[in-house]
Amino acid sequence: MKIIVISNYSVIREGIVALISKYDNLSIQFIGETIKKSMFMIKSNMADIVLMDINEDNQDELLLINQLMSSRVDIKIIILDFYGNQEFFVKALKSGVQGYVLGKSNEEEILYAIQQVYEGKKYFDSYFVDLIISKDTNLPSKLEVLTSREREILIEVAKGLSNRKISEKFLITEYTVKKHINHIFNKLNIKDRAEAAVCWHKYGLIDNEEK
Repeated sequence: MKIIVISNYSVIREGIVALISKYDNLSIQFIGETIKKSMFMIKSNMADIVLMDINEDNQDELLLINQLMSSRVDIKIIILDFYGNQEFFVKALKSGVQGYVLGKSNEEEILYAIQQVYEGKKYFDSYFVDLIISKDTNLPSKLEVLTSREREILIEVAKGLSNRKISEKFLITEYTVKKHINHIFNKLNIKDRAEAAVCWHKYGLIDNEEK
């Protein structure tokens, strides 16, 4: 796995590099201070994952992440948050990041997140997920009101599939997919796909369906 390391703090850059350098299956492709300064490498498709931290001083990076995801650059992004900022977590989800990990996590969890994201999955630290889910203790019972098709579509939404991809998978129109998604969001009282991903991570919808 080829990784780009980005942080506006040299001590964090050095720490991440030291961690990654311990493993033969991981290699540092580039080290940068900001996404903007690293953009030429990110867009070159010479790396698999961007591993970066987010903090009060560089939160504008989330806007650039959103632009990257919208431009369909073939790269996956994992964010390390050393401050446990719930607001940043929500913004990052909406920006389309594939991984979000508490910076104080142990080495094993960070490596696990890298592997999961590399395999095309998503990984969100339970610390942040629990902060969101705890606001709605009735969510598990709400999941039971979904129809089997709504449940299937929720799983695909949580995986990050677009409406078009979902329509192709289930051989239905995009209009029908959109209608199902609106019903799902109304039933679960969630606002967007980011919250759908949180629901999946908390309750293991994808893993349970794929076993």
